[in-house]
Order: sequence, then C-alpha cells, then structure tokens
Amino acid sequence: MILRRAEREDAEALIAAVDTVARERRYFLRSRFEQNVEVEREFLDLAVQRGNLSLVAEVEGDLVGWLFLVRQQVEFRRHVFEMGMGVLEPYRGIGVGTSLLKVALVWAAKAGVERVELDVRASNQRAHAFYRDLGFVEEGKRVRGVKDDCGEYDDLILMAYFP
Repeated sequence: MILRRAEREDAEALIAAVDTVARERRYFLRSRFEQNVEVEREFLDLAVQRGNLSLVAEVEGDLVGWLFLVRQQVEFRRHVFEMGMGVLEPYRGIGVGTSLLKVALVWAAKAGVERVELDVRASNQRAHAFYRDLGFVEEGKRVRGVKDDCGEYDDLILMAYFP
C-alpha cells in the first residue's frame, strides 16, 4: 500500500471511489457523488493553496482510500479542520483507513491544527469505534440528522480530535 498526497491527476479516480462508497448508502450524507472532473481538480489545487491535507491510498496502482482535512474558512473557525474519509469495501478492515488517519493526525499536530471534527452516522458503529480508538471524542448528537429517500432517519454523532 502506498499513501501519498492527492494530486490533480487523481481527480477521476477519486470521483469514482467516492461515488462507489456513496452508492452503498450507509456512510455518507448523499447517495451519489457526481462531481465534475475539473471542479475536483480545482478542489485538489485549492487544498494545497489553503493548507489543507488531501491523502490517497493506493494498492497496486488503484486508488482504494482517501482522507481530506479541510480548514474552515470562517474567521473564528480557522483553527478547525473538517475531516472526511473513505475506503473501498474490499479494502476495509486491513489497515488502509487506520494508516490514512494516523498519517493525517501526525500531519495535523505538526501543522498546528487545533481541532479536527467529523460527523458519523450512529448506525455506523464500526466507524464510531474506529475514530474513538484513534483518539476522537464524542461531543454530541444530531438527532434525526439524516433522512434517506425511503424516509428512514439516522442520528449523526459529532466527534472531535485535539492534536
């Protein structure tokens, strides 16, 4: 497995990977990720300019996971980075996500990040435990924070990490 910073050339593979996980309908706040390739390239370029972190994991040349730490742009929240990550189903449970997150948390500490935050669906107990085991703390819950197209609700667990 290779972990590296995402580059603009990764845009198509990233869109495909995020869309694949979104279509599982269990983890994200959307059921599809239909991003324009040029818009994704601009996002990756801006990530570098704004001091964000964009990582990808590759296995045998295939993009199998990603992690983004994105600085909040609002004046009084610039000390906060929002995190999003995902791993393709065949590569879960073998350390891809753990490796991505450990690298990101080391980077955050060195970069002077004060707070990393994320939301995780309450039904995604595996992810909730994963983040907790790596030092995230639960801060609260958005009751019925998610409602799918079948009318089913899920709570969102708010979690944070303090490097």
